[in-house]
Amino acid sequence: MVAFLLLAVACGQPSVVITPSPSPSGASATGPPTPSLPPSPTPLVSSRGSIVVRQPLANSRVRNPLTISGDASVFEANLEWQVTDTAGRVLAKGFTTATAGAPGRGTFTITATYADPTSDEIGFVEVYTRSPRDGQIDEIVRVPLILTGR
Repeated sequence: MVAFLLLAVACGQPSVVITPSPSPSGASATGPPTPSLPPSPTPLVSSRGSIVVRQPLANSRVRNPLTISGDASVFEANLEWQVTDTAGRVLAKGFTTATAGAPGRGTFTITATYADPTSDEIGFVEVYTRSPRDGQIDEIVRVPLILTGR
């Protein structure tokens, strides 16, 4: 459009400015407005894809007791889990076993019970595996949450 206007001015033609007319629905020149919906929640996955936490979803408000579920393809189906606060204090922790070990993929469900915070607090659910070689955390999923207070 700008090139056309410059060409018209250079050739001595009168310039014409085209102004889009407002649409009755408030649509912009790029199309009608669409209602903005929050992004579809998705499960969180570990870096290598071996652990998937399907519940709770990131940034959910959760209550005590907390259900943690997902699926995994890990050595001997062994998983560790914990619920922590932002300072890293462990509020609850334990071990669980998926319904199948690697190379298969099994499901897991955990019920975590912890002391209710006095007010809403940011916390995390961590589900992870440890290396059979050296015991270090091998793969982890860390889900940020809002722990609902009393």
